[in-house]
Amino acid sequence: MDYSCVHLSQTKGQNALLIALLDNLGYDSFEESDEGHLIAYIPSAAFNREELLNMLLPLPDLKEVEFEVKTLENKNWNEEWEQNFKPILVGKDCVVRAPFHPKGNEKFDLVIEPKMAFGTGHHATTFMMLDFMLGMDFENAKVLDFGCGTGILSLLAEMKGAANIQANDIEEAACINAKENASLNNCSKIIVHEGGMEVVPKHNYDIILANITTNVIKENLPHLLPLLKPGGHLLMSGILDNQEDQIVSLAEDLKLTKIGYKHKENWIALHYQK
Repeated sequence: MDYSCVHLSQTKGQNALLIALLDNLGYDSFEESDEGHLIAYIPSAAFNREELLNMLLPLPDLKEVEFEVKTLENKNWNEEWEQNFKPILVGKDCVVRAPFHPKGNEKFDLVIEPKMAFGTGHHATTFMMLDFMLGMDFENAKVLDFGCGTGILSLLAEMKGAANIQANDIEEAACINAKENASLNNCSKIIVHEGGMEVVPKHNYDIILANITTNVIKENLPHLLPLLKPGGHLLMSGILDNQEDQIVSLAEDLKLTKIGYKHKENWIALHYQK
């Protein structure tokens, strides 16, 4: 699959807002340039210049944003991604690295093949989810990784003792990557399903992980909650700090108890208990 790379200049300080908006247009990976500008990636077949312009024009602070579009072959994409993939340390015991990085002494060694799926630990939302998980008990737990991306959260869940992990994603490339990463990490308890809420097995989960977007959380949380055991734990991220009230209000309506909160780079992560 060919990817288009959209480089949005003059966006310093605006990247969190742009990511949230571009996510709704089908952009699935993001990074910042050395100058702090946003670089967004989308399958070339899904790129629509008019949609991008229509998104930018109504926003007063973004009218002057310029963008450049390049098409990347898969080979070029992977080479570029690998060049920028650096190991990430989460807490004292967890490292996220690529297969070409040397193994360290961390207790949890997450090896991620850097391809097109979201979730390498570099983004604030994934980092916060991993950080939450490090402080939780997963022993013999049934876990749902809703919108799994690379499967990175599923990997840590299994390494921490989860007995059964169901993972799903609407993107075929993400599902393929998640399965590859499970194999790469010798994880055998992760089952990956392609699709949305309709493919999620109707188990009673001890823990649900949802590192997605605010809109997807709002749409799916009422359907996910019945699958969570009483006393079960729900971790959510992909929420911009200016969208926090929407999720907090929904969680209160659903009678969830707030356990934890994290904030990093304009993003938040929330820990609730049923």
